[in-house]
Amino acid sequence: MTEIPEHLLKRSRERRAALGLGGGGTEDAPAASGGETPAAAVPATSEAAPAPAPATPAPEPKVEPPKPDPPYIQAAKRRKRIPYWAMPVLAALPLWGYVYVRTLEPPPAGEDDPLVIGAGVFSGNCASCHGGTGAGIGNAPALADGAVLETFADWRDQAAWVRIGTEGWPADTYGDSQKPVGGSGGVMPAWPTLTDAQLAAVVMHERELSGADMSEENPDNEDLYAVARGEMTLAEAGLGPDAERSGVTEEDLGG
Repeated sequence: MTEIPEHLLKRSRERRAALGLGGGGTEDAPAASGGETPAAAVPATSEAAPAPAPATPAPEPKVEPPKPDPPYIQAAKRRKRIPYWAMPVLAALPLWGYVYVRTLEPPPAGEDDPLVIGAGVFSGNCASCHGGTGAGIGNAPALADGAVLETFADWRDQAAWVRIGTEGWPADTYGDSQKPVGGSGGVMPAWPTLTDAQLAAVVMHERELSGADMSEENPDNEDLYAVARGEMTLAEAGLGPDAERSGVTEEDLGG
């Protein structure tokens, strides 16, 4: 085998080194003896490339801490909540307030007036005989146009007659005009079922129908108003002169 000149080998190695194929060292030279095939050339070790710099991480966004609540909101959060059972109570408050206010209002005008009460008692018990205006019906005597005042000048005599009636009257006559009991005037029923206040109120109404001044300012009506308001009983008011003369007692006035 023909030996390759050294300068050609050197040039070959330089060429390979330039192309990055290795070579350029003496170790690639074939052995000088024995006709052995030269070993493959060992490429020259190139300088290591620098490692890429690590990527810079993106900065994290700055998170601002939450702002504290205003004092009034903090107070609202600390405030105790209304319990569920209180809701119906709160809903009923307007109704309760309305009822309460109504209890404070005075009664409608006239409901506690003895004359108004007397008119109601008369309409329900006496008007069927004496008429709604006191003009009288049949044998029942009239009460209007001074008739009551002519018969009973003292209201206490009239109250005794209304309480006792024809059957309980102890004398044969009644009233200032001495009318016969059970005569043309018919039968007067007793009214033990009326309270003293109701009886006094109906006496007031009948005397008003007759034309009397039944105002509270009239001093003659002081005791009559007291009985009609429940401040005095008929027995405490006493008997009129005709009732005493006829033998009526205070016990008879109690019904």
